[in-house]
Amino acid sequence: MNYNKQNVLGHSLAFISVFIWSALYVSTKILLEHFNAFELLFLQFIIGYIFLLIIKPKRLVLEDKKDELYFIICGLFGITIYNLFLNIAIDYSLASNVSVIIAASPLFTALISFLLKIEKPYFNFFIGFIISIVGIIIITFNGKIELQLKPLGDIMAVISSIGWAVYSVFIVKITDKKYDFILSTRKIIFYGIVFMIPSFFFFDFNPNWAALKNPIVLFNMLFVAIFASGICFIIWNEATDLIGVLKTNVYVYLTPIITIIISIIVLKEKMTFIAFIGITLTLIGVIVSELRLNKKL
Repeated sequence: MNYNKQNVLGHSLAFISVFIWSALYVSTKILLEHFNAFELLFLQFIIGYIFLLIIKPKRLVLEDKKDELYFIICGLFGITIYNLFLNIAIDYSLASNVSVIIAASPLFTALISFLLKIEKPYFNFFIGFIISIVGIIIITFNGKIELQLKPLGDIMAVISSIGWAVYSVFIVKITDKKYDFILSTRKIIFYGIVFMIPSFFFFDFNPNWAALKNPIVLFNMLFVAIFASGICFIIWNEATDLIGVLKTNVYVYLTPIITIIISIIVLKEKMTFIAFIGITLTLIGVIVSELRLNKKL
């Protein structure tokens, strides 16, 4: 595959995965009316794991036993820590606070990548980050001064954001080995589920199984499990392999924009002028981050 095709495919896959993750907001909202956050988290990844096992019931053979550590790290940080602490953060903090903090994960990704000498961030990456974060703050608060410090929830959101950053960096260690994307994703999810087990001592787990008899609830559960907990991780990992960890994570900035667009289409919400300004700034930040200037840090 030549560079241009590889670049286009990588960006396309990154956008598709972020688009689906953002679009799943509606499904998650429906499911949280019947399951608590931990029940939903555990069930969706169990179903996602089973789905991947069905479509490719093979065992992943590692080239180097040391690679097992990378799968463990990705499962712990990308599946358990990111998702679990995100749910806790939403419970203890304002959704607006959490959304802005999570949107900062590309910066954590760049810093960790730089410290581990995996990828060298360009100066304009950080300029683009600042522009995008300003846009995201405008979108999130929509001109209203609602920011309130919620120490516990906000700290949980930071941990979640760092969790995704660590996953994004270490998934490169796996994709560089050219392991099968389906098998490697399934192995990562397996470790994520294993690390969720201690949470049973702290969170209630008594799923409303009867709710799954409702076709709408069942459809949304399968949709969230198969796409958010399976397919999206596969195509995200492939995008990272094609265009690198920094470029892939830039697409995280688009999450609030996609959410707004979906809200307009599905929930019939109206776009305000302030939200339009925020969207414009966020997109400008993405473009600036993507530009390859000669000046490196």
